Amino acid sequence: MKRALFVVPFLFVAIPVLAGESFRFSYAEGQQFHIEGIVDEEVYRNDSFVKRVRIKNVGDLTVTSMSGEKALHEGQYQYFRSDGGDEFFLEETYPTSFYRDALGTYEIAPIYFMPVVRGVPTFPASPLEVGDQWRSKAHEAHDFRDVFGIDEPVILPAAVSYQYLGNRSINGEKIADLSINYVINYTIKYGDLTGPVQPLPYRVVGYFNQLYLWNLDRGVPHSYRENFDYIFIMSNGEVIEYTGSSRATLTITEALNEREKVALSIQRRLEKNLPSVSVSTIPEGILINVGEILFRFDSDELSEGASEDLDNIVEVLKDFPNRKIRVIGHTDSTGPTDYNRSLSLKRARRTAVELKDRLPLLRSRITFIGMGESNPIASNDSEEGRRKNRRVEIIILNE
Repeated sequence: MKRALFVVPFLFVAIPVLAGESFRFSYAEGQQFHIEGIVDEEVYRNDSFVKRVRIKNVGDLTVTSMSGEKALHEGQYQYFRSDGGDEFFLEETYPTSFYRDALGTYEIAPIYFMPVVRGVPTFPASPLEVGDQWRSKAHEAHDFRDVFGIDEPVILPAAVSYQYLGNRSINGEKIADLSINYVINYTIKYGDLTGPVQPLPYRVVGYFNQLYLWNLDRGVPHSYRENFDYIFIMSNGEVIEYTGSSRATLTITEALNEREKVALSIQRRLEKNLPSVSVSTIPEGILINVGEILFRFDSDELSEGASEDLDNIVEVLKDFPNRKIRVIGHTDSTGPTDYNRSLSLKRARRTAVELKDRLPLLRSRITFIGMGESNPIASNDSEEGRRKNRRVEIIILNE
């Protein structure tokens, strides 16, 4: 069974609840979710053990737009199966697209197989206190194409009950513990079938109990673990049972602000020809870390290929005609401090001159400084760290 929901070992400190907590999904356009879960499952036929299966489900979703409190999630799930060890093999990729509102309610077209569980958790609109219980309805979607030859997703309704157990702190964030139990008891109707038909599941009975962790600080799921047991009563009288446990975690990349979006765009433009160059945001603006590729070792003489590298950087800087540009030279800590400061200044000056020659309209906006060894970004105790510290930075300053 392909259970794609979304637990990790943790230490926790109990947090007392002094007032009701508001449980709501917090969405923003551009938010990215990475869901990774493991399922350990045993299969039985007529109470006889058949096989043991380990499954990994990976989901990558992005909130592509907002409509009021509803967020459109688009992306894909990947279904991996293991032959028994820790090595998994990709078996299926499932695209998906659905809306989910602030309370957890889904709107999803019946053509999508993933996610399996829709509507867990769903929250009441009013705040909750520890010990509160509530109920909701949910659905599970199952892919029976390979097992039973059913082409469309089979949607099973579920009755869900919840209880708010209390709060804890994990990595400094406030996490709520929820007990979630839901039951499936459903007869699948196939319509008129003519001719020979392979055995199909007619009655599906299942229970699921979860410890579900909810991040109150961020308004998103944290992780869960669950036990489950499905029983399929087949049209030929056989009984197939799927029983086991699953666990999953969710990681989130928050929506980028405008400067971060610009920095990411620059990174993507440069990485085609300058894969070692990195771009990030700092309080002063957008920082392009060119590294030491422009210069020969221990020199301010340009290296072979530096002219072409500078041309690529200039193409980016042309998009910011109204910004000031600051060039900063850095060195590692090898050698005398005064020498390092002088070398960093010479490299910054040479870089600035090259930029001014290529950007005559920005000549008055380009400045340079040498920082020597005073601002390392890695340890100088290793060659790798020293290599990272020998760098030229170009900052596109805020307006």
